[in-house]
Amino acid sequence: MLRIEHSVELKNKTTIRLGGCAPYYAAIRSKEDLLDFAEQEPNMNLPFRILGGGSNLIIADASIHKELPFGVLDIDISDIEEIQPFKPSEAEFLPPLVQKKLQEGHKNFTKVTVGAGYKIPKLLQLCKANGFTGLEGLAGIPCRTGGTVAMNAGAFGTEINDVLYETEIFSKKTGLRKFSRNAMRGEYRKMHFQCGEKETEDGIILSASFIFPAVNAEEVQNKIRENYFRKKNTQPLQAFTAGCVFKNPENENGGKISAGLLLDKAGMKNTQVNAMRFSPVHASFLENTGNGTTKDALELLALAKDKVLTLFNIQLEEEVKIWI
Repeated sequence: MLRIEHSVELKNKTTIRLGGCAPYYAAIRSKEDLLDFAEQEPNMNLPFRILGGGSNLIIADASIHKELPFGVLDIDISDIEEIQPFKPSEAEFLPPLVQKKLQEGHKNFTKVTVGAGYKIPKLLQLCKANGFTGLEGLAGIPCRTGGTVAMNAGAFGTEINDVLYETEIFSKKTGLRKFSRNAMRGEYRKMHFQCGEKETEDGIILSASFIFPAVNAEEVQNKIRENYFRKKNTQPLQAFTAGCVFKNPENENGGKISAGLLLDKAGMKNTQVNAMRFSPVHASFLENTGNGTTKDALELLALAKDKVLTLFNIQLEEEVKIWI
């Protein structure tokens, strides 16, 4: 049953520990909860933002607003877990990794469907146990499936788009709708969902289905372990961060330049404003070392963008979402 709470502090609901007081907060744990909320929302006279696991997100706090000018929906549908064999056909639209493996003669595939609130570390445990390959690069990422799909998260040469097969999405215009592979398009840090001739802009992801090539389980376990330790050695995994705050910009040849390297060369590592700082481990991670504020975080982001623009004539774009 849907429960809408009032005046909820969001600080401890984000991985960077920043966030103010939301006038309305609703935890969505089923499709029925969401449909119930859709009926009640017009009476609240406020826009709502979608909160998942709280990573990749900086929310205004009391340093900017006494109370946030929006409500929050926490999409925590985590009880869906379906696993079944899958026989792909070269004639249908398939995820890129599945197409590649099919062309190589691979025959063993599995379809896995999970709710938007299903945690990525739990999904990777499932992959490790069964030898499902394709998402090993997400080792060390703390978010939920819904947010990971929405931003087409990736690392170490892999991304969600590689194995994403189907999503179920709710929007005010279309209601509940399933998007098959031919209606989805992944690009750097964003998934697009096409409904007819128009793109779905206000969609809320409820579940996602993936097609995994099944390989030797030990191979998957080794890749996940290797990627985790690579991250542990180069990223502040134990600190309060939102993940990488800037996207890697493109160079003149269409390739990617490391935002972290640019920030490092600009001298931003360990640059601090009160309790907020750029990590001494990786310059594209913003850390909350104590009682940091959103105002301090935004000051640091602006300083970093200005320095990189001045030194390299490159305009950095935030990867992290900012709710002001």
